[in-house]
Amino acid sequence: MYINCHTYYSLRFGTFSEVDLLQLAQENGISTLALTDINNTSACLNFIRQAKVYNIKPVVGIDFRSGAQQHFVGIAKNNAGFKELNRFLSLHSERKLKCPETAPAFNDSFVIYPFEKVLQMNKTSFSDSEYIGVSVEELRKLRFSKLNTYTDKLVVLQPVTVRSQKDFNAHRLLRAIDNNTLLSKLCPTEECKITDKMLSAEALQDAFKDFPHILENTKQLLERCSIHFNFGAERQSQNLKLYTKSFEDDCQLLERLCQQGLKKRYKNPSETVLQRLKTELDTIKAMDFVSFFLINHDIVSYAKSQGYFHVGRGSGANSIVAYIIGITDVDPIELDLYFERFINPFRA
Repeated sequence: MYINCHTYYSLRFGTFSEVDLLQLAQENGISTLALTDINNTSACLNFIRQAKVYNIKPVVGIDFRSGAQQHFVGIAKNNAGFKELNRFLSLHSERKLKCPETAPAFNDSFVIYPFEKVLQMNKTSFSDSEYIGVSVEELRKLRFSKLNTYTDKLVVLQPVTVRSQKDFNAHRLLRAIDNNTLLSKLCPTEECKITDKMLSAEALQDAFKDFPHILENTKQLLERCSIHFNFGAERQSQNLKLYTKSFEDDCQLLERLCQQGLKKRYKNPSETVLQRLKTELDTIKAMDFVSFFLINHDIVSYAKSQGYFHVGRGSGANSIVAYIIGITDVDPIELDLYFERFINPFRA
């Protein structure tokens, strides 16, 4: 029933880890839990992985805020929704844009607007994927609010940020640091509430006993969410083993690129250059690194076509193949760099 939980990946706000959150949920009899860190998804993959250990169904999303001001919570319905939310977050982070007051029309995500926010915006219409979130503390206001009539749109939005007074004290210190102010001068609007805690499943049921439809709406929302990633022995590598349709075609393509680039890098290639090229190609093929070079060549070629700044660096600059096909711009023959520092048969 919790769809707004924070960890210390809610930077300068949260106070405990994603594993601590799962343990807390288990202790309180919670079987489904949504992790929604503030403008951050760094804890999500480990949260999903560790959820199995605690026999908890994981749901993930993002708490979109400007500073401490909450605008809305996005909950991913599935993996596509998780990608959708991350893309939206990245767009605003990269361009340093302020988070909008209202969410865009997500295709695979739910949006929950906090009760007080809806009142401020005077929002009266909601799409199929939009909801109004109400905390335990806000229930007394809901009784006398016009929003009480939106019976099919109300869900539980009980934030989980702290576990104890000790956590709350640490939270306030983090907020003071974030605002570059003295603790004594920290504005209360920059803090979470001391009541932003996880209640037991029974206590939550009791708190909403006069609003059973809110509990049912929240249950249905969470049931419609499913996120899955493979880990450990189940994990399937997403790295491309081939660039073309076969290893033989990959080898031919890499050799062709080397022949095309050889004259550009060396007008009159010496025997040293030719022997070094042959040795590297043999090693690259034997250790199954052909697709690695082709994929990097593709990336660099695209960067050049778009005018993006790029640089091939590290021990990869020791490779004459990388130099010839344009991945790097350092001549390893001129500088006497050893290819074996990058790839060699004696190092896995």
